[in-house]
Amino acid sequence: MRGGRPAGPPPHTEADSQVNITIITMNEELREILQAWLAAKVDEERFRHSLRVMELVPELAAAHGAAAGPLELAALVHDAARGMTGAGMLAAAEEWALPVREIDRSYPILLHGMLASEMARRELGISEGPVLSAVLYHTAGHPQMTLSDKLLFLADMIEPARKLPRSAELRRLAFTDVDRAMLLAIDINKEHLKVRGRPVDPVTLELELALSN
Repeated sequence: MRGGRPAGPPPHTEADSQVNITIITMNEELREILQAWLAAKVDEERFRHSLRVMELVPELAAAHGAAAGPLELAALVHDAARGMTGAGMLAAAEEWALPVREIDRSYPILLHGMLASEMARRELGISEGPVLSAVLYHTAGHPQMTLSDKLLFLADMIEPARKLPRSAELRRLAFTDVDRAMLLAIDINKEHLKVRGRPVDPVTLELELALSN
């Protein structure tokens, strides 16, 4: 474990599963199952955001030779915990014995990726590492991110409705140079947090260092 975050998703147990999604190729039936599941957990704005991320990830995957299926699944579940209150996030993390750092207690929103990954495992039976890993690390990143993890992280930031500083440059880099795009995304996030008077997650700084070396 580094920076208080697990190095990978928690192991899957069949007893936790309600739907048991074990395929990683998106199809209409699976999309409908996931959309209904997500719609019951988040507001309309968050739901639409997740759909836009899902529509974008196949383009990024094609640009970089990555598998689109796991990314489409991850896109639909990555923000599933955003419907929780901060207190609810902390309570869920405690109930599921997930690691909680001091910064998470001050800013529980940092837990939403880990919680969404756990919800996908417990409630949907999603066991594929690439799906759970991308969901887990999309919030603050991780120095051991895979290409697939990075693509979801970037898609979350460049989906069409997100209006960020330097968004055109970030979108261009996301399709041409993933690591440079990640560094720019981190810079954008750091500036956003500075304006809001919030600290940068230490794991993000570890990721920045790893990408810079």
